[in-house]
Amino acid sequence: FAKAVAAALEEGASVTIPVFALGKTQEVMAMLWKMQREQIIPSTPLYVGGLSSKITAVYDTMAGQVARNLPKLQLMNDIAPYVAGGAEIQSLNPRKRAIYALSSGMMTEHTLSNIFARKVLPDPSQHLFFVGYADPNSPAGQLRAAKQGDLVELSSHGAPPVPFHCHREIFTFSAHARREDLLSYAIKVRPKTILLVHG
Repeated sequence: FAKAVAAALEEGASVTIPVFALGKTQEVMAMLWKMQREQIIPSTPLYVGGLSSKITAVYDTMAGQVARNLPKLQLMNDIAPYVAGGAEIQSLNPRKRAIYALSSGMMTEHTLSNIFARKVLPDPSQHLFFVGYADPNSPAGQLRAAKQGDLVELSSHGAPPVPFHCHREIFTFSAHARREDLLSYAIKVRPKTILLVHG
């Protein structure tokens, strides 16, 4: 991931990363912060927005209450990302050597990542990086499976499909435990009751 981000920035491209608002946004922001500190990538403008920025602000306020790998890092203050709003995303165009970590990770219709993708997909100089799970039927899932030149449906409400010409990379930073891990844990703990909940 670090090599791919560095290579994209080196060639003057921007990198768009659809992210889940809770967990994946903060993980990606921390990774980018470390990459800059370790001089793997240059100091680079980072855009976040949508629910991601709101959740990250809450995440920062709770930093001292839970164990974290980087306990003193305040993402919104130390990284100081640009916060793009819903109205701004319509006029925001990808700028050279910038990173856009926009919600949602599934690129659900009407979210910032979905809207911004319309400007990224047709441009062969742009980079789109997936870092988490995407339902195969979601716009992100369809993009992950698409071949160069395919027309991709980002909307179910009559908007025209978008040609896929940008550079795409898929990384697996899953936050989910494997089935075997969950089973092993249950056997070890031997609870009387197990409740399965989404999330």
